[in-house]
Amino acid sequence: MPATLQRLPAIPTATKSAGASAEVRTLIDVLIAEQKQLQTPIARYSDYHDREPDLAPHYRTLIPLSKPGDGEQYAFEVSLDRCTGCKACVSACHSLNGLDDEEAWRDTGVIRGGRDTPGWQQTITTACHHCADPGCMNGCPVGAYEKDADTGIVRHLDDQCIGCSYCILKCPFDVPKYSKKRGIVRKCDMCHQRLAEGEAPACVQACPTEAIRIVKVARSMEQGAEGKRKAPSFLPGAPDPSITLPTTRYVGRDIPESAVSGDRESLVPQHAHWPLVLMLALTQAGVGLLAGAQGHEVLTILATLIFFAGMGASVLHLGHPLKAWRFFLGLRTSWLSREILAFSLFAPIPPLLAALPYLPEFPFKALIASAASYSVIPLGLIAIFTSVMIYHDTHRTSWRFPLTAARFFGNAASFGALAFLIARPSPLATLIFTAVVIGKMIPELRIIRLSDDRNADWTPDIHTARLQRGPLGTVMDGRFQIALIAIALSLVNPWLSLPLLLVSELLERQLFFQSVYAPKMPGNFGPARAAH
Repeated sequence: MPATLQRLPAIPTATKSAGASAEVRTLIDVLIAEQKQLQTPIARYSDYHDREPDLAPHYRTLIPLSKPGDGEQYAFEVSLDRCTGCKACVSACHSLNGLDDEEAWRDTGVIRGGRDTPGWQQTITTACHHCADPGCMNGCPVGAYEKDADTGIVRHLDDQCIGCSYCILKCPFDVPKYSKKRGIVRKCDMCHQRLAEGEAPACVQACPTEAIRIVKVARSMEQGAEGKRKAPSFLPGAPDPSITLPTTRYVGRDIPESAVSGDRESLVPQHAHWPLVLMLALTQAGVGLLAGAQGHEVLTILATLIFFAGMGASVLHLGHPLKAWRFFLGLRTSWLSREILAFSLFAPIPPLLAALPYLPEFPFKALIASAASYSVIPLGLIAIFTSVMIYHDTHRTSWRFPLTAARFFGNAASFGALAFLIARPSPLATLIFTAVVIGKMIPELRIIRLSDDRNADWTPDIHTARLQRGPLGTVMDGRFQIALIAIALSLVNPWLSLPLLLVSELLERQLFFQSVYAPKMPGNFGPARAAH
């Protein structure tokens, strides 16, 4: 209770004497007078700015005055008890860095207390965490990221970027942002040019409550139990910090361990990534058809066309495809680089097998045909394995290895079984095709059934199931119904099953991307915006 109210005597009643009126101060009068004296953080900041026009010395108290020493780096420190969610930091970052209208390198969100403390909530401001082991840098196939040896700042090299967006998938905090205007990814660089001149970053300088500052922290990677990396204390309700070891420090207020992101349960489908949908479904279908063709000339030609249609679609996902030749720069750490290499090694085989029957006889023709035929399965499996690892390596629960492998290898196996049925029709071949297609759908159905229990605690798998039963229900129904029709038509004419199976697998791959739970920093209570 304010001190002015504590000193108030009992509220008198208004009295009037004859010929004069006495003004009596009521409790409401006191409260109104007190409100006139209160100032918001913005107003106090404005008054201070008016009194001290040159604020450079003040801002230098919010950044270190010396460079990090050995084993140290710069990091953001956020005082939770000072953050009001005013978004001044977001606006300043956007203005200073000249970002596009829909582009933001700093965001604000909300975490709430969860079941244990349902009335608790806290606003959060977040940008790049300049991790000790950056996922974005490790995943980039062309070396478009670097971690500064002196400051530890993780910088994105715009002129090297090919716009593949794999760093967006690799970052568990949804930090890199795709710029459609430029066809590349960009992100926060802690205003490193300003820091080099002793000036505070835009977000630090703009915060009226001084909730953001730059500090020096250790960047060592400690080992925990069972050899796992031990991450520093981070933010309850945020993604697992052990994945990349973020350096941002959140201080100033105790957070309940049950705290969760305010938008965790928003059922908003993710970006469909249509070029990747086509690339994955068609290349795997082409590998399967080629493996099961058994020398069938028409099937071999069709498999070649489908495979290269998928390869062509993959180029559409790149903002700067002409720079993709530098993929070898990321072979040591990036599964995307390894996928490009694996499919490049496989690519000559389909056209070679399709062309050999029509070429005149020449020495070693039979040997070349035999070597190419025997290479289809091992090289095809290796290429598909690299695709599996690309998504497993993002640490998204719905893309974990068993589920992703079942989808990707199951796709190739389904088309391989169908090709075998077309090339060697028999009741046994029909039974194998039916078993493979149904077997591939079983893991998908097991995930969908999780949505039936409305009282179950939230998990990423339940989130995926609710997306597929809710906003993506039409796509899910179409995927299974068309697959069953393809099985039925295989009893009549297996050629009729081919286009239907292809459509079904394209819908399955759409669900793969759109129904995944994508980890990110806490957002608002409203619907989250799907990332590129």
